[in-house]
Amino acid sequence: MIDLDRKQYWICPSGEQLTNFEFLAKAKSLILQESRVYVGTDSMLRGDCCIFASVIAFHNNEKNIATYYYKKFRVANIEYRNIKNKITEEVNLSVQAAQKISKISPLTNVEVHVDIGANKENKTRSMMSIVTGWVSGMGYDLKIKPDCWAAFSIADNHTK
Repeated sequence: MIDLDRKQYWICPSGEQLTNFEFLAKAKSLILQESRVYVGTDSMLRGDCCIFASVIAFHNNEKNIATYYYKKFRVANIEYRNIKNKITEEVNLSVQAAQKISKISPLTNVEVHVDIGANKENKTRSMMSIVTGWVSGMGYDLKIKPDCWAAFSIADNHTK
């Protein structure tokens, strides 16, 4: 399992890097401005490597807040060719990110976005009950396809 703290910096869309401490201070400030918090991770296989990107997004329409921060990991591990291993790692990273927010702001509702689907055409359907139990059991709201934009849109963009 990947430790989210293995990477020292969170990166914002402009490319600026924030240390973990700086990021948590910024996150707390955004939460105090009543931003909603969304977390998601996506991954992409590239040869013998798998690239993971974890995102924490903040949004508040009324206060014109729409930003996110991410960490990216390149892992040389052929085990991630197995879709269940890959999704398990994505959920692991997302739950770690959600826990970061819960630690600095325990009453903040964090929505975890996981790029899996419930329809029968989706390869990840068999993991629905595991993922739902895991995320809900940790106390977070879960969004899956087609509503998991933090994972399939923002995080996906950073796996390329």
